[in-house]
Amino acid sequence: MDRLPAALKIGISSDTYPYMFIDDEGQAAGLVVDYWRHLGSQHGIATEFIAADWADTLSMLDAGLIDLHGGLGRTADREQQYLLGTTYLDIFSNVFVHRDLTGVANLADLRPYLVGVVGRSTHIDSLTQHQPDLVLKPYDAVSQMYDSALKGEIKAFTSLDRLSPRYVSYTELSLLYPAFKKVPIQKIELTFAVRKDKALLLQHLKAAADAVDTVFKDQLERKWLSVDTDPTTLLIGVSIGNQPFMHATTLGDVQGVFVDLWRLWSKKTGIAVSFVPNQSEDSLAYLRKGRIDVQMAQIENAEKYTGLKPAYHLYNIYSSLFYNSKLDLTSVDRLKGATLGLLHTSSLGPQLQQQFPEARLKVFDTLDQMIDATSKNQISGFLASDLTVGGRLLQNSSQDSLKVFPGIRYESAVYSLIRKNDEELYQRIQKGFSDISLDELVEIEDRWLGKNARGYFQTFRDKVPLTSAEREWLNQHQQIKVGVMNNWRPIEFVDEKGQVQGITNDILKLLNQRLDVQFVPQPYSDWDLLLEDFKAGKLQMVANISDLPERRSFSSFSMDYWTLEWIMLGKQGAVFYENLASMPGQRIAVMREYQFVQQLKTDYPMHQVIEVDSLNDGLEMVTSGRADFALDTVLASAVALRDPRYVNLRAYLPAELAVYPSYFGVRKDLPELLVILNKGIRTINDADRKNLQDKWLDLGIKQGLDHSRVMTLVLQIAAVFFMVTVGFLIWNFSLRREVNLRRSVEEKMRFMAGHDDLTHLPNRSLLTERLQTALHQHARHNEMLALMFIDLDGFKQVNDLYGHDVGDEMLVKLSALLSHCVRKTDTVARFGGDEFVILLTGLVDRDDAAIVAEKILLYLQEPLALSVCQAKVGASIGIAIYPDDGTDAATLLKSADQLMYQVKQQGKSQYRFSR
Repeated sequence: MDRLPAALKIGISSDTYPYMFIDDEGQAAGLVVDYWRHLGSQHGIATEFIAADWADTLSMLDAGLIDLHGGLGRTADREQQYLLGTTYLDIFSNVFVHRDLTGVANLADLRPYLVGVVGRSTHIDSLTQHQPDLVLKPYDAVSQMYDSALKGEIKAFTSLDRLSPRYVSYTELSLLYPAFKKVPIQKIELTFAVRKDKALLLQHLKAAADAVDTVFKDQLERKWLSVDTDPTTLLIGVSIGNQPFMHATTLGDVQGVFVDLWRLWSKKTGIAVSFVPNQSEDSLAYLRKGRIDVQMAQIENAEKYTGLKPAYHLYNIYSSLFYNSKLDLTSVDRLKGATLGLLHTSSLGPQLQQQFPEARLKVFDTLDQMIDATSKNQISGFLASDLTVGGRLLQNSSQDSLKVFPGIRYESAVYSLIRKNDEELYQRIQKGFSDISLDELVEIEDRWLGKNARGYFQTFRDKVPLTSAEREWLNQHQQIKVGVMNNWRPIEFVDEKGQVQGITNDILKLLNQRLDVQFVPQPYSDWDLLLEDFKAGKLQMVANISDLPERRSFSSFSMDYWTLEWIMLGKQGAVFYENLASMPGQRIAVMREYQFVQQLKTDYPMHQVIEVDSLNDGLEMVTSGRADFALDTVLASAVALRDPRYVNLRAYLPAELAVYPSYFGVRKDLPELLVILNKGIRTINDADRKNLQDKWLDLGIKQGLDHSRVMTLVLQIAAVFFMVTVGFLIWNFSLRREVNLRRSVEEKMRFMAGHDDLTHLPNRSLLTERLQTALHQHARHNEMLALMFIDLDGFKQVNDLYGHDVGDEMLVKLSALLSHCVRKTDTVARFGGDEFVILLTGLVDRDDAAIVAEKILLYLQEPLALSVCQAKVGASIGIAIYPDDGTDAATLLKSADQLMYQVKQQGKSQYRFSR
């Protein structure tokens, strides 16, 4: 090591981004450059970088103009030509494919196309080795190859992991050749090289390279090979081609159920996320390398999880066996000796083989390949997700081409994955998803699958779908003991029959029903004893426990399942300020078990906090004058106030007391139980909570009221009943008239809010709403829609010549004409002035939109009969297509508007697409 030279001349490519290149300031930059600078600084070596075109870098090494080549792929030819050093990074060679090329999933699919390569690059050897019949077109430099791709001379070209943003037309190039469309060639070992006569130098360089810290190399990959984002942004890998769960459009927009789940997670946590679409295998490799933080979704598969761990059980998908509808495969006997297809990411091979031991399994890269092989009878059928196959068939208008084999349906758990040992990220992911309600999950599912699809989250209401591992765990733990208090009405208490009652008990009953588990409440009169038994393992869970730092060593905490709001009870006319800190010193009685007793004493030293055993004890102190207020939950206080002993007390609501969520504590050594419990808690919605609250407020009236007091109340009520009844009838008649009138007015106001006053067509607001709804539906089903922006030609002249009344008459007639040209399912809207927008949904081809445009122009060739004249107008029409011209409402409107202005500039009374 000490015999390394004091300085090294290192050859690098000038345009191999992000590995080595010359930046805008003329300095060497990139992963390779950072690597050698770090190695040099570690050993006191001055590094000088000599940059040239790629082919020239090897010539410089041959001529002895540099000491070593800083970064090149290891190949058999180079092993013969040079002395190669240590592999310091694994990189990947790929073929980037034009976004419009369909059905390209592997190198063999590229045979009909020219593939661009840079001369003397590793890609040439790789392609020759893996697909020798490809036609390659060599270029002297990367920029020349990029230029050729933009001109359309080639539709595919080789590159490493990323395109160079230094290229002058990088944005256009990256849109046409998105990263998620690339086809992998092979893994390349990045190494360095010296001439054959430099064996001693190689020996010392190898020793220095071996000493480079692995953490530093991971940081290099993250810096140069990940997406360009803020360092705090979470990078999430998206496996493409899995509609409706996760996919990327031709424009690179990611969408689907899982994408929206993670978007909502980001909103809940406040953590920015960036989605990185890719092939599934590439995403997993990127995760292991640290280039992304999370793999969005991966079917449970032990082989795929090497070096990774599940961070969250995101979903369950259901797979069926599909076969050619022209065949008769309705019995199991017909599958003997059959060839059945599976995706390479599937983990269902063993199950399928066990059910059909005589069947042969064939692995495919893509769903489209399996569908094609089945249609050509190359395989008997294939196993795949019901929803994904259904969506693909609908997209291809071939719903009748496949049938589902009866009685074969498999369930697979889908997990979000992270790297092992990243405990902090694991906890953040768990916490973020725990804050998402079941209603929110169902809303996302309905958006993509439709309300009639009976999706995974929709089934939670009746019975929570658990994984096989979770069911096995529950089978091994038949009863789960839950510690509760026996004297805290109506939250937790034991009734006169010795039975545990209250809101917590009813919550546990709901969970028992929906999880098919047996949570058994264990009542305690002493909180400290309950907590000690929990620590000692005599209880698996504790209800209504607070998440305090000192408890995290022995307890995990569930999602919150109830909210405790606080109120103060005192005598009529008590001295009370909403701000407790401003209120003169008072005596406040509060149960000693509550976690915030000490906090009250600290935050409000001006008050005397009196610790009591129960709310009743506190109320007795208030009525006897030994305390000014009793502090407790709203529910417990509401029940207590119905006791005739406390009829002279009233409720006071302090403004600044925090609302406390209720958690279940789960023993730290039972993480499986926590996951299962949270799935159950998520099913408890606002309606469930309201039902429980109403139940216990209604049943909370104290038993044992004084009989004479009851009779007095009954007589008083009877005395006023008749007058109330008569008054009610008169009031009810008037109310019904008012309600009907108000309903009519409201309906008219709703119509006016969404429609144009003159033409009664939908206005801009209603159009935007319908467009956004249509975009969600078309994204779900991978359908096409068109947005037509229409500007009238000649309207201004008519309006100026004959006046606004005639102009308005023309607009009304034109509205009717436009509505006549479209289907009832389409939308014609007045956008403003003489501008109209038409939304055409469910198109098979963009020619469908062209037909409507031609129909409009044809009708407008005939003069319009107006009250004072015959007027002829034309129309300039710009047509934007989803998803080609945009995937959101604003982008599509802008695109259609720009196209319309281009028509006006080119002569009017025409229509135009973007291409």
